[in-house]
This record gives sequence, structure tokens and C-alpha cells, in this order.
Amino acid sequence: MLELIMALALWLLVLIPSFIIAGEVSKKKDDPFTIGVATQASFFLLSVAVISLIGNLDEYGFRFNVMYVPKAFFVGLLLSTITAPIAYKLVQNYRPDFLPDTPFKIAILMLVLAPLGEETLYRGLIEGYLLCRTSFWVAIVFTAVIFGLVHILAFRDAPRGFRIFIVLDAFLMGLVAGYFRAFSGSLIPTYALHSAANLVGMIGWLRLEKK
Repeated sequence: MLELIMALALWLLVLIPSFIIAGEVSKKKDDPFTIGVATQASFFLLSVAVISLIGNLDEYGFRFNVMYVPKAFFVGLLLSTITAPIAYKLVQNYRPDFLPDTPFKIAILMLVLAPLGEETLYRGLIEGYLLCRTSFWVAIVFTAVIFGLVHILAFRDAPRGFRIFIVLDAFLMGLVAGYFRAFSGSLIPTYALHSAANLVGMIGWLRLEKK
């Protein structure tokens, strides 16, 4: 129990300053892309800083292992493709306010920055901490629960049905990403899976906006 409380404390230690930084950035430039860059960069840099203080980068997933990258990318595409039709039925006319205004910026944010920032925080810092101190599945499931629930903040203005779907979908993706992280010992497959899942979502948003 103490380990789970400590994991939550580490999460907040990164999450709160990141949101504060993003808030300050938004006061100077109220642009979704700039705010997204600030948020994800803060997630990544603060997570690495905390990991460096409490352990070593290697045991927290910063090791080179690309063996499972193709499989992780394929699984991310497959799962997101399966769940996408449900999302499209629930989304209605909603558009997240964090999406940038051009396809290029959306791609940079969703395919590169979000996977790097979020996976380093959740599968790197949080799951890495728990893998060192609890069991394989406790680390994966607990991290996935936090990852799923935090999406309520990003989609707080979404239709209720879509918001519930996003939380469950993020939880599912978190479980799979967590498994790849724990099994491979590396964050690289989780970056690939997250990027693949977001790719399907990005294509969906762009198609909806053309209608």
C-alpha cells in the first residue's frame, strides 16, 4: 500500500509542476500547440529528473531494445482501429481544445511529443518505480488506472459517453503498453504503441473535420 501511495506522490510531483508550467505558457501564448509542447516537455524532463534522483535510468526503461517495436506498433494500430468506430459514434461534434490548428502540428504533438512525455511519466517513472517494489501486474494495472483516469482532465468538455469511452480506451492502451514495458524492460516499444494508437485517432479527427 505504501508503494502505491509513493507512486501517486511521484506522479503528482511531475504532474502538478507540468500543469503549472503549461498554465504560465498559456498566459503568454494561448496556442494549443505551444501549450502541448510545454506540457509534454515538462512531463519528459521532470520524469527523467525524478528518476535520476531515486534510481537509475536503465531500470526505469531507458535501455535500447527495439525487438518488440514492430509488434507494439502493430498492436497499437490494431486496438485503436477496433475501438475507433465506437469513438466516432460517441464523439458527436466535439473537438478537443488541445488539438493544434494544422495537421502538421497535430502530428508532431500526437505522434511524437505525447508518446515521449506521457510514456516516460507513466510507464517510465510510475510503472518503473512499482516494478522495482511490487509485482508485475500490480505495477501494470495501477499505472494503467491512473493513465486512464487522467484523461478525464483532457476531455472534460467532451460528451459524457465519449469521455467514459476515452477513459476506458486509455486504460486498455495503458495495460498493453505497460505489459510491453515490463516484458521488454524498455520504453521504446511503449513509445511505438502510443504513437500508433494516436495515429489512428489523428486520422479520425482529420476525417471528421473535413466533413
